[in-house]
Amino acid sequence: MSPTATPDQIWAESRRRLIPGTVIGSLIEWYDIAVYGQAAALVFGTLFFPEFSDTAGRVAAFATFGVGYFARPLGAMIFGHVGDKYGRRFSLVCTLLLMGIATVVIGLLPTYGSIGMLAPVLLVVCRLLQGLGVGAEYVGAVTMVAEFAPAKKRGYFASLPASGVFLGIGLAAAVSASVAALPEDQLMSWGWRVPFLLSFVVVGIGLLIRLRVPESPVFAELKDARARTKVPALTMIKAMPKRLLLVMVANGVLAFNIYVVQTYSLSYLAGKGVAKSSALVALLVGCAVGAAAIPVLGKVSDRSGRRPVYLAVSAFCALVPFPFFWLLDTRNVGLVVVAFALALGGCLAMFGSQAAFYAELFPAQYRFSGFALGREIPGAVLSGPAPVICVGLVALGAGSPNLVAVAMIVVAVAGLLAVLALPETRGTDLAPMVEPFPAVTERAGA
Repeated sequence: MSPTATPDQIWAESRRRLIPGTVIGSLIEWYDIAVYGQAAALVFGTLFFPEFSDTAGRVAAFATFGVGYFARPLGAMIFGHVGDKYGRRFSLVCTLLLMGIATVVIGLLPTYGSIGMLAPVLLVVCRLLQGLGVGAEYVGAVTMVAEFAPAKKRGYFASLPASGVFLGIGLAAAVSASVAALPEDQLMSWGWRVPFLLSFVVVGIGLLIRLRVPESPVFAELKDARARTKVPALTMIKAMPKRLLLVMVANGVLAFNIYVVQTYSLSYLAGKGVAKSSALVALLVGCAVGAAAIPVLGKVSDRSGRRPVYLAVSAFCALVPFPFFWLLDTRNVGLVVVAFALALGGCLAMFGSQAAFYAELFPAQYRFSGFALGREIPGAVLSGPAPVICVGLVALGAGSPNLVAVAMIVVAVAGLLAVLALPETRGTDLAPMVEPFPAVTERAGA
């Protein structure tokens, strides 16, 4: 590529490798998360906690799912720092390898029946390693695309890695549905391992693509200035504490509601007598609708602004929870499919407006760190504990999911209010700022 190439030429030459490389990374991230969550909902209680009662075993399995989320802010700190100091591309290669290796190892773990209590301990260790990698994977992918893409099309192109989120959840649902159809003895002996071991193939493909992705041009410009930001995350926290807090609250819907839908609801349906395979197929359909909706919302945000789209979807999220559970309670497969299509296709397609919005809210010098911490801190607080919180709320409600629905509404309304307090960012210049951070960030607002 010529050193005098224009931004449009750089984008045109890079797009063919960049988009597949970032989409497949997000796909792998969420495939790994979803496979683990689905296994925690359906088989891990029996395989790793057989000495517990059915309810206690389910809670323990969900607790191991939640452990990874406590590692995600640390992963955001580590790989956000790497991304801001040593390159977006280098950070993305590291996170992809860490996630993939940890997931494959889970598929090779002996269970409680083979090695006793060491089995759940090893499971937790692998989950922690997964969490470290996941802490910056999606953020890095979006940051890369946002920094490459033309400003007028940034919302659309930055949303494409988010489609990988739903493709990953959908792929996990498809694979898990296939193994869930196995006879019970085969599922519990070897079938549950298949979704984890398949991650090896997907990671291999993703790594080949990602190694060919060029470094962000914004980071290339940042190299001379980055010495001024020795610890990007600390600089960002000092310069923009209010904005970081608002981003964390705005992300609450995706940190909590999505895990109620994609993880806890599978366990809820199983308790209602709905076949595991039927629930997973419904999840798969919902993911397909979500994957299609994300780039549409990204494109709308290029025309109408980031905030109006985010606000509209947040409002929709506040309307969906009760109908979602009402439809699940029918136990009718067709209506269950509609429930997942509403929740994932409509409400949680918020990813489409979030991508460019969050990237534009932070300056280049600490964009990776700010974006990552804004997403992953609420993940530690809400995402990991979400299934366990749901089990407790349903028990408190004597089997009714109404309290879970109320919690989802509260999170959505809080997110809406946070977005109202954030500035519109459409058209923001993502290039590095050349003046001292405090002056820039004070003018930037929240």
